[in-house]
Amino acid sequence: MPASPGPRIARLLSLLSRRRIDLFLCSRMTNIRYLCGFTGSDGVLLVSPDGATLVTDGRYSEQSRREVRDADVSISDRKWMEVARRVRRARASRVGFESRHLSVDLFRLLSRGVEEKWVALHDPVEGLRMLKEESEIRAIEAAAVTASGALLAVLSGGWKGRRESEVAADLEREMKAQGAEGASFRTIVASGPRSAMPHAAPTSARIRGADPVVMDFGACREGYCSDETVTLLPGRIPPDFRRAVDAVRKAQEAGIRAIRPGVPCREVDARVRESLDRAGFLKYFGHSSGHGVGLDIHERPSLAPRSKDCIREGMVVTVEPGVYLPGVGGVRLEDMVQVTGTRGERITYLPKTISGPA
Repeated sequence: MPASPGPRIARLLSLLSRRRIDLFLCSRMTNIRYLCGFTGSDGVLLVSPDGATLVTDGRYSEQSRREVRDADVSISDRKWMEVARRVRRARASRVGFESRHLSVDLFRLLSRGVEEKWVALHDPVEGLRMLKEESEIRAIEAAAVTASGALLAVLSGGWKGRRESEVAADLEREMKAQGAEGASFRTIVASGPRSAMPHAAPTSARIRGADPVVMDFGACREGYCSDETVTLLPGRIPPDFRRAVDAVRKAQEAGIRAIRPGVPCREVDARVRESLDRAGFLKYFGHSSGHGVGLDIHERPSLAPRSKDCIREGMVVTVEPGVYLPGVGGVRLEDMVQVTGTRGERITYLPKTISGPA
């Protein structure tokens, strides 16, 4: 007998039914984990009203037996041929697939001769994942506590005069020491003029006493990510840079205040940009105001000018305005925010700017 669908797969089946999809092929691993609990690195989940089946290879026979819930498991060393066989045998009228995650070669293999039955779907599971269950929020909060505690431990030993790469490596080691499965993304430590690059990788450059330092970091607990950015400031801050710091702080506060159920995500982004514009720094802000966080470090919704999503209770999003002054340095302040029934509440607790001695 096929496994009974759990609540997550049941919600997916309801969505697929509205699209008249008889069979859905899920190939993105974080979506597979969300739906059936499998944490391996290779597999395909087939979902239909008759049940769900994970197809993976022999490396994961024991792991899948222990982890997979609400789905059957098929072990095959010719995984994609087994998937193709099962798709043909299902005789589905419409087969849905994740258009952003299935390669052209695999699509051709699976759909050969019946291409007209295959329906490209854009983020069907990601849409479900936007609304977090209580257990997911607890895991994200645990990741945030781990990451913040690790940063405080590293900074207690001082950061000036150290190499960016050393500070980043120490932070990632400390997150693991405090219980993280690892960093949720490559840690950013960027000092001086390099802090004006939003995604600068750490280098062997030493952090000078007069330099600002942007640190973007996160931990992973139970598969769930945290994401937070602080800016370390020198003891004496030039007036122009102080104005930039104040502008970013006010913009972040404006974005967080705007978060409440029913508000379009683009409106939250607009409040951030309006605040920076009033302060004269909007031209130095070149990315979105935030994004969802969960099993992936970047998830829906996007807090961006063209976002079509609305804020809903149960979401966890970042609010992360920045100002990046070429040749001078940058400042970014980022918190994670949980959406409650009435507003947004921070779930990262560190102060966003930390000053060193003068």
